[in-house]
Amino acid sequence: MIETRLLKKAIFIISIILIFYTSYIFKNFQLFLISITFFISIGFLFKKLNKNYVLFIFSFFFIISILETSLFYFNNKMITKLEKTSKTSKKIKYKKTFLGFQPVSGIQNIYSIGNNNYRITPKINNKKKDKSMNFFGGSFVFGSGLNDDETLPYLSQKYFKNWNIENYGINGYGVHQMLTQIINDPKKIQDINILITHKFHVPRSSCKRDYSFGTPRYILKNNKIVRKGYCNNYFFKAFQLPKIFGSIINRSEIKKLIDKLYFKKDDFNNNDVELYLSIILEIDKIIKQNQKLFTIGYIVNDKHHIDKIILEKLNQNNINIIDLSLDPNNKKNFLPDRHPSKEANEKRSLILWNNLKNL
Repeated sequence: MIETRLLKKAIFIISIILIFYTSYIFKNFQLFLISITFFISIGFLFKKLNKNYVLFIFSFFFIISILETSLFYFNNKMITKLEKTSKTSKKIKYKKTFLGFQPVSGIQNIYSIGNNNYRITPKINNKKKDKSMNFFGGSFVFGSGLNDDETLPYLSQKYFKNWNIENYGINGYGVHQMLTQIINDPKKIQDINILITHKFHVPRSSCKRDYSFGTPRYILKNNKIVRKGYCNNYFFKAFQLPKIFGSIINRSEIKKLIDKLYFKKDDFNNNDVELYLSIILEIDKIIKQNQKLFTIGYIVNDKHHIDKIILEKLNQNNINIIDLSLDPNNKKNFLPDRHPSKEANEKRSLILWNNLKNL
């Protein structure tokens, strides 16, 4: 009889572990909650634990699990849905750093990542480099879906032949990461510092994207930029939680509903745009203090009033802007997932050269 009870308990605990592991594999918040609920129920097996407390905690998680699962199925989703990836959206392994998360060094699919956790820009020639140029930004700079010799930083070497060019762009990054990069390591400020940006970086800097989880969070306080912990950590903003927490929690249907109704009901409100612009102005201030040049390569993807507001504000503050917009209807400029193609980067590198060659 005792052996039977122990066997049942063992099977029960193993089942909980399997549910938890499945939630990890499929990044499923609903299964994660169910595994936690069953784990709490183990408390009923211990005589010394106050059963009323156990019942209260168990009931709370049980109700939340029911709500989550109901919303999940109501939205016509599958509990173990595998994510589809296209040829151009190559998966990358990341590690936690001061910027949030950076690619692990080594060869990852078609990407070569250096020991500094940034993408390597192969040198196009062996000429002596007497000047330096750094690119900052998100996936457009990183070169999502492109080989190492197809990125914007690489192709810019065709024109800037005597320049050492580095790529500090990472998928999902925005202006708040550039600010953190140059504050954390002022050596990243070189002769020319180019930020490739567009209006979609506004919700990134205001922590309104799920992939902003764990990235540096800034706020405006008395019209000044202030670092305030990390994005999307809610009650744990002062701590940088592991990426797995974000991967699972951001899949919560209740969280998505609350975000839609309150936290993330719009992407481009006045406060978010002001924060985005203030971060850029702070970047400009720091670079000028180091007596270096700062240039923005701005991309207009479609006609939107936010673009006009951003460009007017930047011009008012004498920020050097280069228009890197290309024909949105020319399919040759884009990969299937709408990231820039090699051809687009070739065009943009020429635009940069024509605007910067006389500096």
